Amino acid sequence: MATEPLSPFALARIRASVRHNPGTPAARTVQLLLDEIDRLKSPQILATWEPDVPCPLTRRQLEIVARTANGQNCEEIGPEIGIDPKSVRKNRQAVMRRLGVRTMPAAIAACLVGGWIPAGALQLPEQPKRVSPVAARNTYQERAALLRATPGEWGIVAHYDGGPAARQSAYRLRTGAFKAFRPAGMWEAEAFTHNGTHGVRARFIGAPAGSQKAAS
Repeated sequence: MATEPLSPFALARIRASVRHNPGTPAARTVQLLLDEIDRLKSPQILATWEPDVPCPLTRRQLEIVARTANGQNCEEIGPEIGIDPKSVRKNRQAVMRRLGVRTMPAAIAACLVGGWIPAGALQLPEQPKRVSPVAARNTYQERAALLRATPGEWGIVAHYDGGPAARQSAYRLRTGAFKAFRPAGMWEAEAFTHNGTHGVRARFIGAPAGSQKAAS
């Protein structure tokens, strides 16, 4: 006969019954089954995670801490782990009590410092790659040479992480702060944003390189 999975509401009722009768043999047996359900429903990296340092939190509580660190609220966490949002809040309070802290950010920090959450369980933002000064200088030299060869035509100089950085670079380019774009006053430059990408475009408005030699 086919069986249907337990609904989050049914699991919540079973958990409540176990909490109200913690000393009975049946409750202890059911708690073992609930712990196994929690382990199987946890993300794989948490399901098999064994911290090197003893952790005062249960695996369910660790998962709630990890999901909170990933930006989920109680209403989002509850359905995903099979409990109601109210139980998620109670678990959060229990976490803070066990760790001796007053806020969930402090609890998250304590878990990270304690080594109780594997890094793979957290959805960390990808850090932007920093361009080395040498690579940036070479890029500016190449772009300046191309733009000098086509005076009056706009071309993209570089892309940046944000609008402020792009605007600052455009200003520095116009004022000759970059060696490749000297002397000042011979270049027009402006910052732009397109489809969420920030950058600087410029055009050479002075005499093309070598024109004075040709004229003489």
